[in-house]
Amino acid sequence: MALYEKLVAIARDHGVITPEDHYPEFPHPSGTVLIVPLFLLYDYSFRPDHVSVDQVVPWAAATNSVCTDEYLLHPDPFPDRASWCGHLCARAAVRLEACPPDIPKLLVNHFPLEEEHAVLSKVPRFTPWCGTRLTCGWHRRFNACAVVHGHLHTRRTYWTDGVPFQEASLGYPDRWDHERGMGAYLREVVVAPFDRSP
Repeated sequence: MALYEKLVAIARDHGVITPEDHYPEFPHPSGTVLIVPLFLLYDYSFRPDHVSVDQVVPWAAATNSVCTDEYLLHPDPFPDRASWCGHLCARAAVRLEACPPDIPKLLVNHFPLEEEHAVLSKVPRFTPWCGTRLTCGWHRRFNACAVVHGHLHTRRTYWTDGVPFQEASLGYPDRWDHERGMGAYLREVVVAPFDRSP
């Protein structure tokens, strides 16, 4: 946790809004949108039902798909990463429940919030390190007008229940056309239509 707090402090020093800050309001043409940065991790639940949680790492390792987090991401003071993830999700849910329910929210997380969006055709057994089922349906529960995530390094947009889920990572540098410049890889976040007029 000390390292996380240090990283939060560095981000704030550079003017970055962190998951620990007040959720800012953004003036969208259709009305106010609440920007919600999240830090939620994963708990190995993005796995086939026939694979038990105690067998998920060996199952993935059978195809050489083990995340380096297994060696580098220490969950202290939690007993394991799944417990840490559960704590983070519960804490975020409490904060979101306290927000005005009528204000649309743009949820931003490193990992996908829905298991069906964790599509990795080249490394399909990497999904256990791609999110948690604890966030299933958060776009409905918390009135999201958009969801943005990264982690998969594959830019795409899924529409689920009328909400755009956008993988906004830039991808790997070896897949860039450097002659196009960085601007060609940036894009505007799509927000689902909403009307809050009286």
